[in-house]
Amino acid sequence: MPQIVMTKLKNQDHEKAIKAKIMNFLTKLADDDTTSGLHIEPMAHAADARARTGRVDLALRAVLYRLDTSDSERVYVYAGTWPHDVAIERARTRRLQVNPINGIAELVEATAPVAPPSAYQAPAVTEPSVGAEPVVETGSYLERLGYTHVQLTDELGLPEALTTGLFRASTEDEVFGVAESLENQWQSMAVLGLAVGDPIEKIRAELDLTANEAEQPAEQTEAERTEDELIVTSLQHPASQMQFTMIDNDDELRRVIDGGDFGAWRVFLHPEQRKYASANYNGPFRLSGGAGTGKTVVLLHRACRLAKSGVDPRIVLTTFTKALAGNLQRDLERLDPDVHVADELGAGGVLVRGIDSLASAVRSTAGEAFNVAALAVLGASVESSARVRGTSDGWRDAIEDSDAVLPDTILNPSFFEAEYLQVILPNRLSSKDDYLAIKRPGRGVGLNRKNRAAVWSVVDTYRRSARLMGDISYAEIAEIGAVWLEQRAATSVPLADHILIDEGQDFSPSHWKLARALVRPGPNDMFLAEDTHQRIYGQHVVLSRYGIKITGRSRRLTLNYRTTEQNLAFALRILGGGEYVDAENQAETAAGYRSSRIGPVPTPLPAKDDAEQFANIAELVKGWLNDPAAPVRPETIAILARSNSQAKKLQDVLGQHGLPVTLLTSAHSKSKNPVVLTMHTAKGMEFSRVILFDVSEGSIPNKWALHNVAPEELSDALLRERSLLYVAATRARDALVVSWKGNPSALLA
Repeated sequence: MPQIVMTKLKNQDHEKAIKAKIMNFLTKLADDDTTSGLHIEPMAHAADARARTGRVDLALRAVLYRLDTSDSERVYVYAGTWPHDVAIERARTRRLQVNPINGIAELVEATAPVAPPSAYQAPAVTEPSVGAEPVVETGSYLERLGYTHVQLTDELGLPEALTTGLFRASTEDEVFGVAESLENQWQSMAVLGLAVGDPIEKIRAELDLTANEAEQPAEQTEAERTEDELIVTSLQHPASQMQFTMIDNDDELRRVIDGGDFGAWRVFLHPEQRKYASANYNGPFRLSGGAGTGKTVVLLHRACRLAKSGVDPRIVLTTFTKALAGNLQRDLERLDPDVHVADELGAGGVLVRGIDSLASAVRSTAGEAFNVAALAVLGASVESSARVRGTSDGWRDAIEDSDAVLPDTILNPSFFEAEYLQVILPNRLSSKDDYLAIKRPGRGVGLNRKNRAAVWSVVDTYRRSARLMGDISYAEIAEIGAVWLEQRAATSVPLADHILIDEGQDFSPSHWKLARALVRPGPNDMFLAEDTHQRIYGQHVVLSRYGIKITGRSRRLTLNYRTTEQNLAFALRILGGGEYVDAENQAETAAGYRSSRIGPVPTPLPAKDDAEQFANIAELVKGWLNDPAAPVRPETIAILARSNSQAKKLQDVLGQHGLPVTLLTSAHSKSKNPVVLTMHTAKGMEFSRVILFDVSEGSIPNKWALHNVAPEELSDALLRERSLLYVAATRARDALVVSWKGNPSALLA
């Protein structure tokens, strides 16, 4: 039976009926390539004698390359389905080969190489600062960055014609344009690296070009292998696997054909992503990266890899919310249906839970011992029947009932919630004396002894009220769960072998302590995916304070696969006004982030008032939906609001404008209409077109989010608002529109 290799190419997003025909054709090919109905035909006067075409239907043909090896069945590289004449021309003019410099498999157009910019554009004049002379950029953009022609051809392996064209480009945008036009994925990634000025060695390392320098198998030298066998070997190169993948069975074939965007990221991994998904680490490993860089992709692939690494290993995959956990489980099952998904803590397989649900599972597993462990955290046991309440609930009543005398900037629920989560719970303080003696690193608000005593009186009132009401918070469950896990560690087998954490930037200290206590320290114990720039809940956390040492085991992804370069640049400018610190307490920058795609510049949509905002948005969305040239699928359009009340008003008013929209309250969508949701709810989602609603002065930053915030904590509250707008902007795959009334938000400056 022939082996099928799928190829990732542009312009292959076929309709459902065509996908079914392709599936039928490739299934028959994999069963028997001599079947007469397939019409597998060699090409006359072809650039590559391996080129074939096959009949998908009367109007469509598949382009194939047949590889014959001595030790296996034939291999067919499937290079897309095209209209009849296009397929014939592509098969006749394109050659499948091994790049002689780097060993990557590639498709090369033999008669007409990719045409990069043919000449310089007019010199670009950048706007000068006040009092400065205009700056005119002339000459080759790559030369200005210090690259040489030889580096691109002899060290990277880019073809001569492409290199010549790249050195004609005079601007960064021209180089980005060339990168997006290239069909070979490794070339596109290499040119993107050049566009942002990456060192040649960095580009080589990210593409794993040293893989070609590895020794050949001992049983067969390179000289003894045929050209076909060399190509089959090169298809396994890490950079080749961005574009080519072996198909093992019909189910795998169907998932790749039907997968759409998901099919692309589940199969064609960047070498860096593949490395992090499969490597072994001697302790906790942190993978950071901006929105859309594929951290969750790596996490899911790693979960599948670990699930197959031993005898029914116990893997926990967790994230910040229940809705995001649901998305993780859905994608895990789509990624590999054979991976066993566990349904309880301690069972073999992959258990997928939100972090609060995971803490509740620990509570259930501990039974009565959990209530006893509460003594170490709260200074009192808890009833088994204690109801769970939100972490922020109860503080306003406790402040009013305690009669504490404190400054207004302290005497508010947001301060007490943060103090409880950052200081009191993780340090397991159960008395005023303990609180008076403890250090408070990372807390911006200083407290003298008198104020500490007043703060503790509120905490004591909060806890006494909770015991009387029979309540316990999610955060308390996490901390008590960590205590119970630590107590049983010396005498019992851990409840999990590995824990994988997504969206870790929003975890509280007690969440981290629970995660640390759930698995025994050792190889591959913890894998953390997070982005400091996307922290939209809670406070900054330094992991080393909670037993999670990641020094030397932290890496960053910089290539964005979701949104366009233009949208990414807009989002990064939002971050530019803040100073961020990562989980190792080091400065975090967005330097080096770039996108693999280009598109339109984000569109401003100013209005004089709310009525005009609503009218503008209704007209814009209707235009997208009714565009005869390129109508947009309604469910791929999202309007993001800062608050729930704004989202509900959008739904009501847009309906009055004749535009029905669906209001989403969680990160799931089965709507057939455009959707309206809050910026918080949109976390973890993506849409083709996004409208950011009311990014106006007074709306963002949200005045209630900053209400009564202590001056020492104001900068962190503003960072969360800035991060929220960044998260919202990076939900757009293609078009991004920013609407405001009156004056735009200062965060857009």
